[in-house]
Amino acid sequence: MKVTWRTFTSRVSGPLLAEVALVVVATAVGALVYRGFFATIEYLPVVGLACIGGAVTAAAAAGRRWNAWSTMLLAAGGFALFATYAVFGDTIEDGLPTSRTGSDLLHGVLGGWARMLTVEPPADAWAELLVTPALVVWSAVFTAVTLTLRTRSLLAPVAPPLVAFVLALLAAGSQPGKHTAATVAFLTATLALILFRARRTATGGRTRHSPQPPRRTRSLLTAGLTITASALSGIVGGHALPLASGQHRFDPRQLRPPPITLAATLTPLAKVKSQLIENPPRALFTLRIDRENASQISRVRTAALDAFDGTTWTTTDAYRAAGSHLAIDPALTNARPVTAHIEVNDLPGPFLPVLGWPSRFTAAQHNTGDIGFNGRSGVLVSTAPTLHGLRYTLVGKISSHDRGLPPAVPSTSPELAHYRALPTNTPASLQVEARRLTGAQPTPYGQLSTLEQHLRSRPYSLGAPPGHSYAAITRLLTDNTDNPGYAEQHAAAFTVLARALGYPARVAVGYRLHDYRDGAYMVTTADAHAWPEVHFAGYGWVAFEPTDTSNTTANPPPPPPEIPLVAPPPRLNPPPIAPPATEPPPPAVGGNQPGFDWAGVLRGMVLLVVGLVALVTLATAVITIEKARRRRRRRHTHDHAARVLGAWHELIDRLAERGITCPVSLTAREVAQHADTALGPAASSVAAAAPLATAAVFAPDHLDQRAAERAWHLAAQLHTDLYPRQVSLRRLRAAVDPRPLWTNRCAARERRRAWKRLEMGRYR
Repeated sequence: MKVTWRTFTSRVSGPLLAEVALVVVATAVGALVYRGFFATIEYLPVVGLACIGGAVTAAAAAGRRWNAWSTMLLAAGGFALFATYAVFGDTIEDGLPTSRTGSDLLHGVLGGWARMLTVEPPADAWAELLVTPALVVWSAVFTAVTLTLRTRSLLAPVAPPLVAFVLALLAAGSQPGKHTAATVAFLTATLALILFRARRTATGGRTRHSPQPPRRTRSLLTAGLTITASALSGIVGGHALPLASGQHRFDPRQLRPPPITLAATLTPLAKVKSQLIENPPRALFTLRIDRENASQISRVRTAALDAFDGTTWTTTDAYRAAGSHLAIDPALTNARPVTAHIEVNDLPGPFLPVLGWPSRFTAAQHNTGDIGFNGRSGVLVSTAPTLHGLRYTLVGKISSHDRGLPPAVPSTSPELAHYRALPTNTPASLQVEARRLTGAQPTPYGQLSTLEQHLRSRPYSLGAPPGHSYAAITRLLTDNTDNPGYAEQHAAAFTVLARALGYPARVAVGYRLHDYRDGAYMVTTADAHAWPEVHFAGYGWVAFEPTDTSNTTANPPPPPPEIPLVAPPPRLNPPPIAPPATEPPPPAVGGNQPGFDWAGVLRGMVLLVVGLVALVTLATAVITIEKARRRRRRRHTHDHAARVLGAWHELIDRLAERGITCPVSLTAREVAQHADTALGPAASSVAAAAPLATAAVFAPDHLDQRAAERAWHLAAQLHTDLYPRQVSLRRLRAAVDPRPLWTNRCAARERRRAWKRLEMGRYR
């Protein structure tokens, strides 16, 4: 028979449909966490349709009562059909899938999660990235709805949405944001689902045509307060635990080698002089920008060098595939966006010119995986063999040098620790010189400005020997006009002195902008430059100019022969779709190696495990104590009939621990028959205690001390028959099972009302 939504809903009760709706809501709100991975909400329609499609498919399978294999085949086939048209719709021709559709679907299902780990969030909603969240949501909602409709387990339907929620958190990784709204909605939906299932189980799973119990306003109010308190506790705990901060948050991308790394190459800082002495200068790229911003922009950056070994400044950056949206430095709050259009002519790769901190990148010929980005340094690279003819539009965040900058302080976050590190062989004279030059300045910005002015006063000459080692820096700082330098030595000296003062600093390499004509800058090799940058809270990387650039346009004397520092021009490994590079990035200087922090992960895991153990222990203790308190109260009442009824309630609790629910409408004899059907001979104690329970309700005056003791003996006998072994897993699980507590609250009021009506009728 064909199953329609109308025929299916006629077979189930309203509470069961409410549970299905809560399952769908819990899974859907968990998918909101992917907002930390994707740049926009374009992924939401696909994930939302996956949630609805998985639920409808599971309901259809449950309505037909298919076996496990048929259900799994239906789930797989349903997702393949959904992904074909909803995710990989651009591969369809004339409404039919193609060979490319099957290939992309297979690669997306098998390698989609790995692909998500090679992308630098926030990511664009590419099909290869959408398929994994869609698969997770489809699988979670399909499994949860199936468990809701086919099982009576209290917590089983909660597990799939919880797993999907955790996977979404892993996908978001260490991206900024606490996902408070998603957490509130998820906790509320899951707790409501548990309470709904517990109440339906306690009332015997009435169908929609069965008589409903009277409204329990107080119970509903208690349930609502419980949900609210639990959700708020989860949110407060999430904010309080160290795992919720960006410093300790686990990011699975740190476990996977970066897909784009720089091979051993000549440091970009050593190429500044070779470009400056080219005659005639060579055109590199054109930068178009509106006149209003042109007067406020003086340079573009290509590379940022963060590691120094006493001889050479290099970069330890690793790059992941970038889309059109780029991660913003969270410390950059005082900034304005500036849009530039860049056309590359003869610029050697792999570094791309950027303004400030890039936030958007758009290129007409941009293929997926061609552009790499490092969210820690703000550097863009290209995997293309040549940059000639590359055109792109870039939106950069430019730090505003307003009145708040002079009193600002450099950043002290642990993520920037390697920007403060110096090698162990740093001459003590440089540290003494840094303190001597800045001792009279009370603020960090004042100290850095003093360093800037002192180095600008040093003589400038392109005839100075190349290199930026400690020896070259010491020569530059010596009070001798015979030891001039140029941008390479000035930028390196400033950065070393700033780090000696404990400030996060780096060397930036790029080009100066001047001679604005017809709405554009024509950048040539004569504009090559290097300068230092210091990271300030609220302003990000702030550039300083320790080089007197007024003499840079003069014709330089013939340079001495240069010796390459390392090797030939830079080369990139293949794009992210190829196997990742085998060479790890070089370690940072001073022992601060970026990348995966095992110590931080272990600390986080220890805190998580301790928290979970404490939570489980507390819940177990509360349940055990409440059961013991209630058992003692039932057994030590002064009325014999009440003691008999207390023993009968204990019998009902033991049945509830085995998953056997007894509706309130059943008589004691019917409960015994129900237990005998489920347990067989092990339920003989229930049958023996049923006459005593009936007498306690209808003839309480005929019960004596011996009847009460026999009733409690039968309760103990049932526990022994159900769990013959003194130590067993099932016995332990029954001891901490919370279902009797909820079952008693749902049924006690009905029983009390029934007993009260019987007593009133007896005394009339």
